[in-house]
Amino acid sequence: MTNLSDFSEDELTQILDAPGSVLKGATLADGRPGAIRFIRETASGAKVFREAQEHENDFIRSVAVALRDRIKDQEAAELSPAAKVGTPAGVAVPEDPRPDPERDTAKAVELTAAAIAVLRERADPKDLDAYGEWLLRIATEVARATSSKEGGFFSKRVAVSEGEQAYLDRLTAAIRG
Repeated sequence: MTNLSDFSEDELTQILDAPGSVLKGATLADGRPGAIRFIRETASGAKVFREAQEHENDFIRSVAVALRDRIKDQEAAELSPAAKVGTPAGVAVPEDPRPDPERDTAKAVELTAAAIAVLRERADPKDLDAYGEWLLRIATEVARATSSKEGGFFSKRVAVSEGEQAYLDRLTAAIRG
């Protein structure tokens, strides 16, 4: 089994950041994030994350638990009195927080490719395959969470929009590369 402790801090960051980035990219892939759609898609992705905490693959389970712990730590830090003081000098301000479908989907594909490259070098092949399949499952479940109308008002609904399918195809290429 591949252990998270086998990776450097930078490599581990890539491995842990990819699933959230994939989820974000999938919610924005069709370019029309509405409030109800966003809630349904995010809930669908969250379900995949929860299920991963009990995944049959030990590596996927350890990644999911590490993500859960990271979120709890971030929430605790945000609640601390020191977090309310402001941004100290010399601390980098994050990039534009507004969603940008092109930027965010490209970032998700890039981060996925980087995480897969790290795992290809040092992970057990079964763990690499399970991780790639898990990322694709996140994106697919989010894409299928709501149906879309392609082509206008009188068109029929499709489970996965053209933009979402293009994102899934790029993600698949990054994983299987």
